Amino acid sequence: MLNYARIDVPVTTGRGTAARPYRVAVALGYARGRLRWLHPESRRKSRLAVAAIAGKEANDGMARDHLAHAGARDQLIRQPGILRGAAIEGDHHLRDAKATGRGVILSYCHFGPFPAIGVTALEVVRDVHQVAGAWLVAPRPDSITPRVRRWRRIFDDAGVPLIAAEGCFAALNDLLQRGSVVVMAFDWPGSVESHFLGRPVRMASGTARLAEASGAVVVPVMRRFHELHLCTTFGPPIDIVTSGGWRQVHDDVAAQHEHWIRQCPAALEDPRRPGAWEESATAESWLLPRRRLRPGEGGNGQAAQ
Repeated sequence: MLNYARIDVPVTTGRGTAARPYRVAVALGYARGRLRWLHPESRRKSRLAVAAIAGKEANDGMARDHLAHAGARDQLIRQPGILRGAAIEGDHHLRDAKATGRGVILSYCHFGPFPAIGVTALEVVRDVHQVAGAWLVAPRPDSITPRVRRWRRIFDDAGVPLIAAEGCFAALNDLLQRGSVVVMAFDWPGSVESHFLGRPVRMASGTARLAEASGAVVVPVMRRFHELHLCTTFGPPIDIVTSGGWRQVHDDVAAQHEHWIRQCPAALEDPRRPGAWEESATAESWLLPRRRLRPGEGGNGQAAQ
């Protein structure tokens, strides 16, 4: 069982806080998230989110925790110093994968305090690149909010190049064939029918297909707060050479992420958020969002009856 930061964090006075400023910052993030429960619309969205994540196990306690985890995640962007000196577990998995001379795909989900996984990876190995949305790689001038500016600065200050997700397969394949490390999210809607978190989910297969095309090793990775301290965990490598094809790699990566998520479902970001599965993520299934459907398709990607 993963040991996550307690949601009921103690109130901290000013005495001694200078020696532990980032623990206080994380505690403040959890507190800010809890306060969002007072807003009816935040309650409604959080209930829908945990229902889509946990199904029958969802309840209001989990929904409140979901908001608290979101608040702590946002605090990482407000206070990127939280990354400095953070704990790293399983870093030998990443080093061993890099030592093969092949490319490495670091696969994460939108789970826990996931922002800037590439910055942590750069503490372990060199030549790290991170895939991100256009809103972060090349945002329109009218869309650059203080939050986007802070998030982008984390990568720029660390020297981690960002690659726009849209149409990036060829560029990533080239980097991986040269032995680089590429950090990319696993939990995105796509065309592959998968079983994830106990339900059918339409997922993207870019991670596994890139591994097949480039010969790269996949290393799953996740983050959590342990007693208000940030901890990044690198899991055992998943090798396309011994896995028998991209589909098995996809299923194995999904299984590792599911193992982590099930230990704290409330820490998964809302799958109904804009750009993800949106309204098509329910307790029964996560289908393609309506905006992604081709004419004549239903939500399950099959021809509509």
